[in-house]
Amino acid sequence: MALHSDSAFGPPTRQWRPITGSAARTRSSRRSTGLVLLWLVALAPQTGRAQAPSLIDVLALATDYVDQLDDQLSGIVSEERYEQRSRTLESCGFGDYDVRRRVLRSDFLLIRPEGEERHYGFRDVFEVNGRPVRDRQERLTTLFLDTSVSAERQIRGIRAESARYNIGGVERNFNTPTFALLFLQLSYKLRFEFDRVIDVSPPLGLDPPADLTDVWVIRYTEVWPTTVIRGRDGRNLPAEGRFWIEAETGRVLVTELIVDDDAVNATITVRYDADDAMGHLLPVEMRERYDARRPDSRVDGTATYSHFRRFQVQVDVSRPFRD
Repeated sequence: MALHSDSAFGPPTRQWRPITGSAARTRSSRRSTGLVLLWLVALAPQTGRAQAPSLIDVLALATDYVDQLDDQLSGIVSEERYEQRSRTLESCGFGDYDVRRRVLRSDFLLIRPEGEERHYGFRDVFEVNGRPVRDRQERLTTLFLDTSVSAERQIRGIRAESARYNIGGVERNFNTPTFALLFLQLSYKLRFEFDRVIDVSPPLGLDPPADLTDVWVIRYTEVWPTTVIRGRDGRNLPAEGRFWIEAETGRVLVTELIVDDDAVNATITVRYDADDAMGHLLPVEMRERYDARRPDSRVDGTATYSHFRRFQVQVDVSRPFRD
């Protein structure tokens, strides 16, 4: 892992010309008090100033914060309203586009399958364009209450369910609000290089944090030989983006995730805000855009999160239920 410190400021240095002999004794006795006062005046601003954190310090705080937030979010479910708009060039060759719009209402939560070290974002869609999802209960029962399902199969099921109702010409299963936070976890940080940047504007028109006084914008670039996100054909899709992090607390206020190669360009950005009832930050808005080169296709999405509540998993019921 290569971490590049933004800057390191130390106290200024001064050069003094030595004085010897009797003149030295005379001038020393006459000016000793003045010299002490001079150094006190010169050093006072330095000793009273808090040392600026380094990039390593801020990233360490962010990792600790993400670990705590992961545990906090794992006990919370939110209601997601997710609007997707797609435009795909039709294959008839007349330059017409197939335009679609879909609005999903879902419960979003983090789930950690048995034996796994990380949580996975799960989108439990219960309504599509105002119509209830018919077979939802049966699929949830199979996914979570069937003891014969392995952890690996359950993870595939969680990802598939979260992406089941996506529209457009880009297949994706990482369009969940907490996905980018994974890259700040200790087991994933080795895959990335980090550096501080001055561009504080999030993409896709997302609002930046209201107070940027103590906020560092830190860029990340995936450099590991095998990437976290892969194409359908198994090709590497290196991730990059930025985190908006409070330098003193490590709290992550905004995330940005970009995947760009010859076939597709994807951007997902998420804003977090404080929730007094829950006592910590929660994802409140996600915006995304996917541009596929072949076929010519674009998907835009906007998701908002509300009605946060704590939940407990009950396995002694015959059917899952929504509170």
